[in-house]
Amino acid sequence: MIRRIAAAAASFPVLSLALLAPGCGKNLDSLMWECQLDVQKGNAGKSSEAREERARDIEACMAGRGYRLDVANRACQAGATNSTCYVTK
Repeated sequence: MIRRIAAAAASFPVLSLALLAPGCGKNLDSLMWECQLDVQKGNAGKSSEAREERARDIEACMAGRGYRLDVANRACQAGATNSTCYVTK
């Protein structure tokens, strides 16, 4: 009985780490913010007509972080800056 309790207590830190690890990553809103900031830095000084380029860059940034544009959502256009428009790959 004592061995079982000791084994359970020894595995608790590992179990709690496994349960908490998914919550340690960045949330989708912060990833979107980072992508927007990166794209703005890259497009600094360009005219507002460069929207297609910005849209492509935002989608590429999000793709690099494991997300894709939710094309099933009609409200989401190419280069959407709303985090709800992206889903995991």
